[in-house]
Amino acid sequence: MNSGMIGSKWPEKWYEEDVCQVARHLLGAVLVHVTENTVYAGRIVETEAYGGTYHGWPDDAAHSYHGRTARTEPMFQSGGCSYVYQIYGMYYCMNVVTGRAGSGEAVLIRAVEPLSGLDDMFRNRNMDNRTRSPYHLTNGPGKLCQAMEITKSQNQLDLCGDELYIAEPVMRQPLQIACSARIHVDYAEKGKTFPWRYYIENSKSVSRP
Repeated sequence: MNSGMIGSKWPEKWYEEDVCQVARHLLGAVLVHVTENTVYAGRIVETEAYGGTYHGWPDDAAHSYHGRTARTEPMFQSGGCSYVYQIYGMYYCMNVVTGRAGSGEAVLIRAVEPLSGLDDMFRNRNMDNRTRSPYHLTNGPGKLCQAMEITKSQNQLDLCGDELYIAEPVMRQPLQIACSARIHVDYAEKGKTFPWRYYIENSKSVSRP
C-alpha cells in the first residue's frame, strides 16, 4: 500500500450531485488528511448516505431531519465541505457534505483501506504493526478518524483545500458495489430501512455490523 494511487482532487461540482450518487462515487476514491507531520490517505471502501428522501419518505436517520442547529450547520452548506461530529463522547465520524446549500445532505465515510501514513495510523490506534493487519486499522468510522487524526478541528473544512480532501485514484478500477440498510440507525422509524449503505464487496476493510 502506498500513496502512488493518489491522483487529482475532486472538483467542487462533484460534491453537488445527489447524496446517494456521491456515496457510490466516493467508493474507490481516496480520503486524504495532511497534518504537520504526516500525509494520511485511505481508499474509501464503505459509505452511507444521509438526508433527502426515499420513495417520498424524508430521512429521519439524518442529523438534518430536525432542522438546522449549531451541530448540523455544516450539513446545510453547499456540497464540498466536511461535517465531523463526535459519538459516545470520544470517537469522531467524518462526513462529506453534498448537494445544494440548504439540502441537509451528507455522506458518512464508514471505512477506508490504508494507503499512506501507516506507521502513524498504528500508533494513533495503539496497535502493534508487527502483529496486526492494516485492514483492521480503519474498518469503521470512529477507527478511521482516530487513525487519520480527524477530529472536530477538521469540521466544516473546504474539501477543495489542502488539509482534508477527496482525490481520484490514478486509475479507476471496476468495482463490485453492494448496498444494504445503514448500520446503527434503529432509532429511525423509516430511515432504518433505506438501502443507503454502499460498500466494495471484496474489500477486507469493510466494517462489520
